[in-house]
Amino acid sequence: MKKMLVLALALVFMLSGAVMAQPSYPGTLTNPLVFDESEIWSEYYANYDDHLSDDGVVVYNHVDANNPGMYTILEDMDRTGYTLDTDGRNQVVEILVDVEAYIPCFIEMKLTGNQGTTAAISYGANAQARRDATGYHIVFDNEIGGFLNEDWVSLGHGQNAEINPGSEVYIGACDMFMVEVISNDQFKYSVKADPLANTAGNLLPMDMRTQVNGAAWTEDTFATVGDPEVVKFTGTPGNKMEALHNFRVPYNMGVTHGRYDGEILFRAVTI
Repeated sequence: MKKMLVLALALVFMLSGAVMAQPSYPGTLTNPLVFDESEIWSEYYANYDDHLSDDGVVVYNHVDANNPGMYTILEDMDRTGYTLDTDGRNQVVEILVDVEAYIPCFIEMKLTGNQGTTAAISYGANAQARRDATGYHIVFDNEIGGFLNEDWVSLGHGQNAEINPGSEVYIGACDMFMVEVISNDQFKYSVKADPLANTAGNLLPMDMRTQVNGAAWTEDTFATVGDPEVVKFTGTPGNKMEALHNFRVPYNMGVTHGRYDGEILFRAVTI
C-alpha cells in the first residue's frame, strides 16, 4: 500500500464495546492462566490418602443365643415370612437439576488502510464500539490514486497527466482497504455512504468494489443521499471475514472541478 499521508475524505468507523486501536493490540489473550490449587487441596483433600490400603472386605458377626433379649429392639415384631432383598440392582435414586450457561457475545472489527489501522471490539451485551478513524483517509486525487478505466485498471497518474475526461474514466482512491471481522455469533457486515458533495451542493457518485474471502469482486454505487446500507457478508460464529475494498469517482464533463467531501461507514453487527 502507498505510504502517503493525505487529507480529504473522513472515514467514519462503527461497530456493535469500547476498545480501540492502541500501541499494543488488545484483541488477543496472551498470558496463560496461573491457578494455585494448594489452598483447595489442604482444605478439601487433607484426608485424600486415608484408606489407601483397604481391601474392601469387612467381616463382623455377633450372635448370643443364651441372651436373645440383648439384641431384641422390638419384641412384638413378627420376623417370619418376610421378603429377602437379595437383588439390589434395580434400586435407583435420581435428582434432576436444570443447568443453564450464558456465553457473552464478542465481535471485533479491524480496518487497515494507508499508514493506519483502526479497530473496535465489543465485549458482552449492549456494548457498542464506535470509532472515527484518525491519521489516514480515503482520498481521490489524480496524483495519488490516479486514473482508472471501467475495469478498475490504472490509466496513469500525475499532476498534469494528459488523460481526457470521459464516460469510462475514473479517479481511484489512494489505497485499497481491508476490513477484518470475527465474532462468536452470527453477524452482518455492511457498508454505507452517501455521494460526496461540494459547497455548492453538487453530488459526486462513488463506486465501491468488494472482494470477500477471495470470492469474485462485486460492485456498488453510492449515488443517492440516504440510501440504505449495502450488506456485503453474513458471517457464522468463529469464522473470520476478510473484505478488500476499492473506491473510485467519475471523471467526466458532468463533474464540476473542485473539492468534494463525504463519509463511509463500515459496520458489523450480530444478528
